[in-house]
Amino acid sequence: MTSMSRISIRVAANLAGIRTAADALEAFQAEHGLPGGNLWPIHVALDEILSNIVRHGVAGQEDRFVDVTFALMDRSLEVTVVDDGPELNPLALPEPDLVSPLEQRRVGGLGVHLVTHLMERVDYRRLEGRNRLVMTFRGAEIDASGREKG
Repeated sequence: MTSMSRISIRVAANLAGIRTAADALEAFQAEHGLPGGNLWPIHVALDEILSNIVRHGVAGQEDRFVDVTFALMDRSLEVTVVDDGPELNPLALPEPDLVSPLEQRRVGGLGVHLVTHLMERVDYRRLEGRNRLVMTFRGAEIDASGREKG
């Protein structure tokens, strides 16, 4: 394992970019010996957030990019997603209706709900005209070296 505990990448704000970010997360896991099966929630959360950015934030604007950073810190894996789409705090969206019959529910919000329940912590800030979402995942007791504790 290398001493690097953080990597940042810039991906296109499109479907190919989502795949590139997922591949980068897998490479980061492998490089740091992180347990693949235990980190599925971070994969789901990353895909959901990037999909929302592509579909809603920068829809149809092919020249847009998203910056994604993966970092190991304090027994956690932190993923930061930064985009320059319109200001949108996903954490301020109303909670989805989980009890009404499907045909009566308002569309939207379920993905963000899922992300906030999969992650230990999710924070949003608008900085310098960009959306910045930080997702922190504490799974499988990851220590500072990135190795799973037994």
